[in-house]
Amino acid sequence: MSSDPITQLILAIMRANSRLILRGDQLTAPLRLTSARWQVLGSVAEAGSTRSVSELARDLGVSRQGVQRICSELVAEGILAYQPNPRHKRAKLVVFTAEGHRLYDRAMAVQAPWARSLAENLTPKQITSATIALGVLTNRLEEEIETARATAAE
Repeated sequence: MSSDPITQLILAIMRANSRLILRGDQLTAPLRLTSARWQVLGSVAEAGSTRSVSELARDLGVSRQGVQRICSELVAEGILAYQPNPRHKRAKLVVFTAEGHRLYDRAMAVQAPWARSLAENLTPKQITSATIALGVLTNRLEEEIETARATAAE
């Protein structure tokens, strides 16, 4: 194992992410959700305003095509709906239906006690510090991704 602290942190994040996805799939399976679908619903819920598929994908840090596929499935199931976008004719806005709100609320009712149990041996200060550190890493990664895109486009 590497003795470099940042390498250790990156590997720990990757391991935690894999387990978060697996456990999220297990928790939401009775609701006919996957972690990916739950993430999209969470992004719609947390956006604060209506968002296009591209905006949701950027918020999540994933491909637009993947979010489009999930949104299309959720629209077909009556969980999400598309609304006209006054800023862009082709990029429809994604919103919850009444059923979507109910489903998201049910998922969050499962998530809340699970999250509390995960945090059992962590102090609020530790959680805040980890959140800040992950935010710094995420911002740095986004800068690197944009730089790589710009370089590739040249």
